[in-house]
Amino acid sequence: MAVSPALDITISRFFAASPERVFAQWLDADALIDWFAPDTYIGLSAEADPRVGGRWRVDYRSETGHRFSEHGEFLDIVPAQRLVLSLFQTFDSVARETTVIVTFEPRDGGTLMHFRQTGLDDPAWRDGVAEGWVGCLDKLGMRLAAEAAQRRGEAEIRSLFDAWFDASARKDLDAAMAPVAETVVAYEHSPPLAVRGPAALREECRRGFALAGPEFRWDIPDLQVIVRGDIAVTWGLNRMTDLADGGVKSRMWSRGTRVFQRIGGCWRMIHQHVSFPADPETGAVRIDLAP
Repeated sequence: MAVSPALDITISRFFAASPERVFAQWLDADALIDWFAPDTYIGLSAEADPRVGGRWRVDYRSETGHRFSEHGEFLDIVPAQRLVLSLFQTFDSVARETTVIVTFEPRDGGTLMHFRQTGLDDPAWRDGVAEGWVGCLDKLGMRLAAEAAQRRGEAEIRSLFDAWFDASARKDLDAAMAPVAETVVAYEHSPPLAVRGPAALREECRRGFALAGPEFRWDIPDLQVIVRGDIAVTWGLNRMTDLADGGVKSRMWSRGTRVFQRIGGCWRMIHQHVSFPADPETGAVRIDLAP
């Protein structure tokens, strides 16, 4: 059957993400595993060499366990504007080559993506492929939305820590306890092994403020944040500094891991684990170590 432009697949889809982010989803192997397979199909592996002449490949399977593979070559790449790739798909046990052309247009703070697949020569094949692309693009939209939510969540957590650092410098106990959940369980620098509930953690915090100098500072220079849905995990080295006469009077480092849950629309800390390293030979706490 001859190729006919009438059998081309054309789809336009708006995504609430920048052209750069939408474009990147087509060139990243980890992203392709997630979305470059029809709805209900599961990505197994992917490869992508994002340069003109570079090869790409995606392997996936159906719910019944049947495996499929699609591959091709990047023919033209204009970052965040245009992408052209060849696509080999199997229909009626025959591998057939088509061409996919995707353009990315800034629109209303997001991206209007125009998709076109040419070279199809059978109406049944065309209809099945078109249905598959609709499912793929649905998954792409969900992936972009999840990434956006993760970025917002990370920004909120980092803002929370900035406010926390400021409250600690002021020794403002109420502000320091503001992000703590009613169910919090904390493993602190000092006994007991576990501190449960806001009241007990507040007392621990009060003792820490009492021991700190008048110009105390706490921060986490290497703060790491991962957000997945309504749960966020952070970790990094706590830097606790006492200042005097315009310089550093003393400084200690400790380890810190914290878990937050979004409760009632706000992030609340449900777990904290802070600790000093110990000498493996003597068991003595080491407060003189620095990264």
